[in-house]
This record gives sequence, C-alpha cells and structure tokens, in this order.
Amino acid sequence: MSASNGRVASISAFIDRIKEIDSRREFSLFYRGHSDSSYKAIPSVFRAITNGGKKGTFADQEDKLFKNLVMQCPQEFIGCSSTLEYLVKMQHYGLPTRLLDLTTNPLVALYFACSSNSGKGGKNGEVIIYEVPNEEIKFFNSDTATVIGNLAKMPRNFKYPDDKERFLHEIKAEKPYFIDGIKIEDLSKVQCVKAKLDNRRITQQSGAFFIFGMNKSITSPAEIPYSYIYKESSKPVTIEISNAGKSTLLAQLANLSISEASLFPEIDYVARHLKNQVVEAL
Repeated sequence: MSASNGRVASISAFIDRIKEIDSRREFSLFYRGHSDSSYKAIPSVFRAITNGGKKGTFADQEDKLFKNLVMQCPQEFIGCSSTLEYLVKMQHYGLPTRLLDLTTNPLVALYFACSSNSGKGGKNGEVIIYEVPNEEIKFFNSDTATVIGNLAKMPRNFKYPDDKERFLHEIKAEKPYFIDGIKIEDLSKVQCVKAKLDNRRITQQSGAFFIFGMNKSITSPAEIPYSYIYKESSKPVTIEISNAGKSTLLAQLANLSISEASLFPEIDYVARHLKNQVVEAL
C-alpha cells in the first residue's frame, strides 16, 4: 500500500486527505490505525510470538485461552449471549482474539496510529482505509458471525467436515434454532461486523470489527478481500503518519476530545491519562 500525498504531520493535513476520499454509494468506509506502518492487518491471536528460541502464535492455544478466561473470570461474562460478545469482551481485556478492530471515525484511527512507537527511533504510523459493500456487512447476531466466532472454541486439529458434529454442538449451544446449514465458504471468510453498542469503549471508539475465519488450517487467518481495500486509480491507498509529528497530532486530537481518557473510559485508563497530564506539565 502507499500513501499518495506524503506523510501527514498535522490534523489539518490529515483532514484534508480524508476529504479527498471518494465515498461510493452502497459502500461503508472503515479505518484502522497502526503505530508502525510495517504492521500487517491481522488479529492479535495470529501474530508471531517468541520465547527464547521457540516461535509460535497465540492461535496455537486459542481454544484454551478462550475457555480458561471464561472459567477463571465467569462474572465478567454474565450477560454475554453469543460467542462474538465473548470475543469482544476478551479483546477489551487484552486477550488475543480473531477480531481486528475497526472504526468509522478516521480521527480515532489517527489516534491509534500515533499512540506508540514515537520519539527518537520510532516508527511512522499508518491509517488503513477499507471500503466494504453494505450488503456484505453483518450485525453482531448474524449466523455468519456465529459460525466464524465458534472457530475460537475448536481444538487446533479441527477440520471440516470431519469435526462437523462437534462444531454444530457449539453453535447450537448459542443458537438452538440453528439448522445443519453451515456454508463451508463462511469458514474462510473475513466478515465485517457492526458491534453491539453495549460497551462504552466500543461506543466511544465508533467501533466495528473484522472477524477472521480460517485459511488452510484453524491456526492461520483468512485473508481480507482485496476488494475491501480502498483504492485510488486502481491502486491501494493508505495514509502514512510521520513519526516526528505523532506528539503534535496527539495534542491536537486531545483538543478535539480524542484521547486515552475518552477512548478508554474505564477508570484505570482515565486515572493514567490524568497522571500523565501532570507529568507532561512539569
């Protein structure tokens, strides 16, 4: 991907760049901010991890992570009625999941593009733009989201249709009415989902998600359709954020009420934000 107008270092330059986006009818725009432009847009559960000389991904233990968190913190999931709602809450508390956060607010994406990897030796950030057909966007309670979400509960040697009965058992535990009508192509989808706005953080961040199905195996992610990537003159486009401008951009965003305290309204984040304000004022 490429940024067509150079690196952005101010709010005004960013907004001018956003104004140039040609939003098509019957499509919705979503944004994602990365603090390092070299990051690949995949969910945290699929990102590489290392321990000494050993390498792997959290996806190798995804089903255990899911079940152990519910087992050890059951009170946190009271009220969750779908696997997607479980995954959203798990993502909220920092557990790696197969969700990739999106936002409909480009300024929120800009905040995340500036929120780390700054200063001397830091990295340029990036705001990725997605353009998804409205007819392909699902709501939080869709059957497609249920099918993909329940992959998180399956063992790592899961294969379809070999493990069909076990898979259906998990789905029907969530949706008893669900019939034996799994579309095999849904298992390898990246599905855009509008989140349920019952979470202050999601509301403040204008949140949505891509939920990732499987590729050749359950531990490898499906690919975001190339058609979802915003293009100009048939070329994919992102907005690159200057590392040197990140501090200025964060200050300008704070003046627009977009900060750690507003985007993460839980008391621990607000307290940390207030503490940092005092330190920065010294």
